[in-house]
Amino acid sequence: MKSSKNHRRNSLLLAFLVWPAWVYAIPASGGEYDLTKALVGESGVNQATSADYSAAYALGEDVAGTDSQGPDYDLVSGYFSGNASGHTGIFGLVSATVGSNKILQDGVQVGVPLGATIQLAFSSPLNPDTIAGGIQVFMVMDHLGQPQDVIVPSSYTYDVAGTTVIISPQGGWPGNAFLDVMAANPLQSIDGFALAQPTHTQFITVLDPHQENVVLHPLPVTGLAHAAAATGAPLLNLDIPTDSLSDYSYVLVSQDPVQSPLQVDPKVLEAATQKAQNSGGAYQTPLAFEEIVAYNELGRPISPAKSISLSITSNGTPSLATGVPIRAQTLSLWTLDSAHALWVKMPDTRPNGTGVAGAVTQFSVYALMGSADNDASSVFVFPLPWRPHGPDAGNGPGQTGTETDGIRFSNLPSECTIKIYTVSGRLVRTLSHSDLIGPVGQEKWDGNTSGGDHAASGVYLWRVESSADSKNGKLIVIR
Repeated sequence: MKSSKNHRRNSLLLAFLVWPAWVYAIPASGGEYDLTKALVGESGVNQATSADYSAAYALGEDVAGTDSQGPDYDLVSGYFSGNASGHTGIFGLVSATVGSNKILQDGVQVGVPLGATIQLAFSSPLNPDTIAGGIQVFMVMDHLGQPQDVIVPSSYTYDVAGTTVIISPQGGWPGNAFLDVMAANPLQSIDGFALAQPTHTQFITVLDPHQENVVLHPLPVTGLAHAAAATGAPLLNLDIPTDSLSDYSYVLVSQDPVQSPLQVDPKVLEAATQKAQNSGGAYQTPLAFEEIVAYNELGRPISPAKSISLSITSNGTPSLATGVPIRAQTLSLWTLDSAHALWVKMPDTRPNGTGVAGAVTQFSVYALMGSADNDASSVFVFPLPWRPHGPDAGNGPGQTGTETDGIRFSNLPSECTIKIYTVSGRLVRTLSHSDLIGPVGQEKWDGNTSGGDHAASGVYLWRVESSADSKNGKLIVIR
């Protein structure tokens, strides 16, 4: 198409000549228009503009026929395709396909084979020269759960007649790695349009049995909807030694096996939990569940050949749904005995801050569970002496207390009784303590006898008793 002075005729031509464009373009221009003619394998500009409008590209034939000429135009046959009327345009990612099977864990594709390809389909053909710099694969987290920010070697193929880029690993993707395929500038469409916004195609590869693998849940990756910081859920850390797995595999985790079970029967789980509550009361209610299942690449369940390290950490202060705090030192790891619908306490598990860690020999359903703290060894009384009307009365350091605050017993067992005696052995007062209804580990004696009278000045004996421990001591009252 060559120059024309007839703007009305130009507009009519643009309305009828439409064809999908492929690659590079050669411009034709005039005083009232500027079109771009595109031919496969030809070169030229990608975006053509004029004061009246712009045209993205046109597909035509090198020699399609003779020119048609007149006093107001000079026209050569061809086909126009693209955007006109001043539109500059953008394009985007239409779809992303990773491997052949899509297995999701909290919205992230997992279990991706080490040789899987990634197909990125865009809304427009691409400028091939911008693909290498515009699409890259990053490792976000390695097989040990450590954050990374490195480019993973990869290669790509692209058919200029289409819109899909196929990305392949060089030598295989790293095992048990969180990878992010990022498309961003300088990636451009064939007509020079920019990507609407950077895109991220994220996935986790299969666990390589020939290396140590750490499985974290939720993933500590910023920006994920189910990331640890976003959910506030308990944190699972599963450390699987080298050669513990018989095959390349992936691990799925459910933190709500009652509502979203992987394999367990929710009725069995509920029955086991009810038995635990009947036995240990409110203190013995699971704080967190972790149902863990592993599959090989064929989708068959597998078990570890060696013991693996498992830790569950409460994301915050351990507490029950009822608001009853659980003391961290009582936390243990429990496993579900599905055959008998029982929670079984795991031996040799140990508290780990606000969680617990231990060695396990199977993928199963586990619970973070506490119990009543029966330890009385750390109980103490203050102030000593208690002199609420003396010259140093008050609640500050070194002061002797007040009538309002009385005498405090601290570091008490979760459930216990406090008995106060005279030195001759006469019972003065009995107090009952429960973390369920009072301050945790704290109880106040107001200095009165069981009959409501003020206890006389003097030395008193006290005894704290739980179901499994006790402690004795002295206190002093000065009126």
